[in-house]
Amino acid sequence: MAIGKVYLVGAGPGAPDLLTIRAATVLSRAEIVFYDALVNKEVLTHCRPECTLVPVGTRCGRTTPYRQESIHRMLAEAVQQHSAVVRLKGGDPCLFGRGGEDVEFLTAEKIPWEIVPGISVGVGGLSLLGLPVTHRGLASSVTLITGSRESGDTFEALPATVLHHTGQTLVFYMSLRYVADIAQQLIQHGRTPDTYALCVSWLSYPQQKVVTAPLSHIHTAVADAKLEAPALLVVGDVVGFWQQIQAKRVDLEEV
Repeated sequence: MAIGKVYLVGAGPGAPDLLTIRAATVLSRAEIVFYDALVNKEVLTHCRPECTLVPVGTRCGRTTPYRQESIHRMLAEAVQQHSAVVRLKGGDPCLFGRGGEDVEFLTAEKIPWEIVPGISVGVGGLSLLGLPVTHRGLASSVTLITGSRESGDTFEALPATVLHHTGQTLVFYMSLRYVADIAQQLIQHGRTPDTYALCVSWLSYPQQKVVTAPLSHIHTAVADAKLEAPALLVVGDVVGFWQQIQAKRVDLEEV
């Protein structure tokens, strides 16, 4: 019988000061933390010196067979020895973070759990740039899509709801290697080549880079800028709106 509790904690988009108060509180009480590769190491300073820190994440699709199952086994073992076990993930645990798989496993094993939401990269993170994913008159909806694939070098066909509904913003996670494929599919199915597109890497980190270009040239612009993962690709009229605002904005002294 489990004696502890597992907390699935979102670390936010990257910058350590974007961590929620609840997440910082849980980390300060944790006895063991299993953290992903993209979690900013400064976030771990909220942990006590005696807390055990276990890196379990991989990057850029370099996954190993049964990696998720291995992490689940580690959580099940840890909760038998510790009262507060944290699984720390970038962004929000339930947005492309396998949070659903985690709670399914923990529930089946009768292990108490709690989800601590984090600021999502594809919505809250883009807000940090000043880019609203929805805007009255420009985008009535937003679709979040993962570009990650278990195998293969070609991006799979996009769903019809994405291809044929132009009044929306498209946000592609983990899509850096598929930028050309995505742009080609969208153009082939009716998006105009001059549709606004933006790619941002290492959002909220000091090394953050942002590139904008028409959809027909976004792949070349990304390659020329030497963007690196993690990156988001954003397609839609809100990118054009963002460009106009950036050209006019005046930055005052930061708080």
